[in-house]
Amino acid sequence: MADKMKSGEVIAGISGVWDVMNAKEAWGADYGACKLPAYTCAGREVQMASFTGYKMMGVNAYSKNKDWACKLADWMTNEENQKIRFTERNQGPSNINAAASPDVKKVAAIQAVIDQSKYGTLQRVGNSYWDACKSFADTILSGNTGGLSEQELMDVLVDGITASTVK
Repeated sequence: MADKMKSGEVIAGISGVWDVMNAKEAWGADYGACKLPAYTCAGREVQMASFTGYKMMGVNAYSKNKDWACKLADWMTNEENQKIRFTERNQGPSNINAAASPDVKKVAAIQAVIDQSKYGTLQRVGNSYWDACKSFADTILSGNTGGLSEQELMDVLVDGITASTVK
């Protein structure tokens, strides 16, 4: 979506905090973020839902390099590095002290995620889901279905989402 934001083809979209820097670069002072909207269906207001998630740093307790792995995990999640990650990528810090910064509270995308979180479901999907959805969206946005019917496009999407990740 980043290239379409930059070209002006996309003036609004649904994305996540991972895309903040692209949106800021493309839209500059016009950039903003908010929770997903509600819509009316059959006379009833429905709040759009989303996935929620987090990044986790794990260390294999049985690793022959466990001490070094723990040092790396501590370093990646320490307050200073979480502040750097926030400053450079506008990603919400997981470190409690870094997250308490007034600057974090000023970032529209982080506040939108917080506002949306009560409508979210814990993400329990892997890359096959995201890869299939990206491919589907790219196909729809291009306007070129390659001759596939709507049902065939949906079948390709479902096959991609449910594809085994075991090789």
